Formats: sequence, structure tokens, C-alpha cells
Amino acid sequence: MKRTFKVATIFNIPIEINYSWFIIVGLVIFTLASGYFPATNPGLLPVAYLLMAIISALLLFASLLAHELAHSLVAEKHDLPIHGITLFVFGGVAQLEKEPATPAVEFKMAAAGPAMSFFLAVVFFSLTQTFFSLHFPAYVVSIVNYLFIINLVVGIFNLFPGFPLDGGRLLRAAIWHFTRDLKRATGIASAFGKIFAYLLIAYGLFNLFMGVVISGIWLIFIGFFLQEAADTSYRQVVMKKLLGGVRVAHLMTKNVVTVPANLPLEKLLDDYFFRLRFTSFPVVEDDTLLGLVTIHSVKEYQQDNWQQFTVRQVMSPITTGIVINEEASVIEALAKMSASGFGRLLVVKENKLIGILSQRDIMRLFEFKSEVSR
Repeated sequence: MKRTFKVATIFNIPIEINYSWFIIVGLVIFTLASGYFPATNPGLLPVAYLLMAIISALLLFASLLAHELAHSLVAEKHDLPIHGITLFVFGGVAQLEKEPATPAVEFKMAAAGPAMSFFLAVVFFSLTQTFFSLHFPAYVVSIVNYLFIINLVVGIFNLFPGFPLDGGRLLRAAIWHFTRDLKRATGIASAFGKIFAYLLIAYGLFNLFMGVVISGIWLIFIGFFLQEAADTSYRQVVMKKLLGGVRVAHLMTKNVVTVPANLPLEKLLDDYFFRLRFTSFPVVEDDTLLGLVTIHSVKEYQQDNWQQFTVRQVMSPITTGIVINEEASVIEALAKMSASGFGRLLVVKENKLIGILSQRDIMRLFEFKSEVSR
């Protein structure tokens, strides 16, 4: 199941939202409506605080999107394609197709995000001063002042030298420059990132014990996120180092089991899913590849109706997101699998199915190479 959905395209960069994003939006709105705005604007109706909080939360995430766009535009300027930007539980991530080629490019990309946040902080500070001097309503001044504070905090927070924060990327670029070893630089920067994450979690627990519940929850969530992100980022670099030269053709399964498009769902389950225990099958008709059918798509239909529907009606049609060329790298394949939400890709040549590649196949090779490299 895909965990994100597309909401816009800016500068030809797809913008997606992860479902976890709504968790943090709700927490931001609750925090502002129940704490910050009643403290800065006493005496208003609860609905006014709620409206102020919603507007502020949306502008906050617009600021975070601008932060990620700054990274992305610098990356594209240096010939680093961006698959898209995903907003999720703690901000956003620009999905790079490959790592920066040099420490200098890494440095420029990392610096772009905080620079944008500080620029926005200056803009909102100027608006705060201007609106206050022109006697704008207090609630308007409070909103822009909050955006000044939060952008300043985001800029400063991201400069902490722990990967994958921007400061950690700056640190990685510096270590990479002197050691000429990207893996080692990533390992050191990730270690700083995990130390910072553990400190945030510890301070969050301390706040909980002291009765500062909201602040404690925020810090613990951010700490856990940073710790996981640091581990994941390091694994990705190691994976690219170990699997960088492996092509799809080396790992794909050539003898692919396909299903006909007009097969009833009941037969599909009995003769394919239950018997072979695969989670998806390519759909072929007259030697033409039509799509991919998964067990999840079948489960969306009531069991009583399985005999009435065919594979053609429930399959995912062929798109560039679920097919790949045999000459592509397995790193590119993993990125496609992550973006599409499918654990498999169909390998095609001249519009003909020649194989199938699963995420499990790639991870088995990675684990084997990791064990050997130790």
C-alpha cells in the first residue's frame, strides 16, 4: 500500500504528503490553539484560536516545503535529479536519485535549507514589526510573529552537526573532503545524529516527569525520528556502496509466472495466490503486458463478489513507476519500489515482460555482501 499521495508539482518536482503528516499537523494545531495563542491573545473565542492555529500550521508547513525546495533546486542545478519531496511527520525529505558527487556540492545543498529558513525568519520578523507599527489586529501580529520564531528555530535546529540534519550534512561534507571516504564521513555524522537524538529523548522524558507533557512528547517524537533517520541514512549509503554496480539483469527472475486478464478473482486466489504464495503477479494478454495484480487490491473486494470480477478490473495498469529496464541499477529499482509502494518491479524490454525483481531479492544480496565485507 502506498503511504503517500501527491498534492502538487512545483518547479517540476512532485510534492507528496505522507499519511503521518496529519499526525503532526493535528499536534501543531492543538498546541497552538490550546497554549500559544490563548497566552498571546487572551480573551478570544475558542473558535478564533482554532482558526489562527490552522492558518499558522499551514503556513508552517509551507515554510518547511520552501526549506526542502531550496535543497532540491540547488541539487538540480548540480545535475542531481529529484524524484520528489515528501512531507511527513517531522518536516520533509527531498528524494535524491543519487548522492552528491563531491563534498562541495553536498555543502551547498545542505546550506540551502537553513539559508531559506533564516530568510523566511527575516521576512516574518519584518512583517511582525511592520504590522505592529501599523496597528494591525493583534491576532495577525501573533501569527506572523509565530512564523518568525518557528522559522528561526527550524534554521538553528537544522544546523546541529548530526546526520541527517543539514548541520550533519555540512559535517559530513567537511569529513568527506578531508578523508575522501563518503562511507566513513556518513558513519561519523550519523553517530553525532544519534547522540543528539538520545539527548532529545532523555530531555523529553525529563519534561514528562516534570509535568511538561506537550513539550516532552514533542522532544521524544523528534528524538525517535532523528535516531531512525540517522540509522536509515547510513544504511542507504552503505547499500549504495555495496550495490552500486549491480544491474537489474543480475538479480531479476526470468521465469515469471503471469496471470491472464480475464481470470475471475476466485480462480486467481485459488490457483495463484494460495498455491504459489506470491503477493503479486504480472497480468498478460496475448503476450502484452497489461499491469500488476496484488493481494491487497483483491482484498478491497468482498469475498462474495470475487466470482463477478476479473483480474483486469482490479489490477494496477502499467505505469513507469512499476516497470524498469534490465540495464538499470538495483539502487534505482529500490527507489522506484519505495515510491510506488509495490515490493516488486516488472522488467521490460521493447514493451515485453522479460523478468521480475523483488525487494527481497535485493535485500538478500545486500545482507550477503554486508556479511562478506565484515
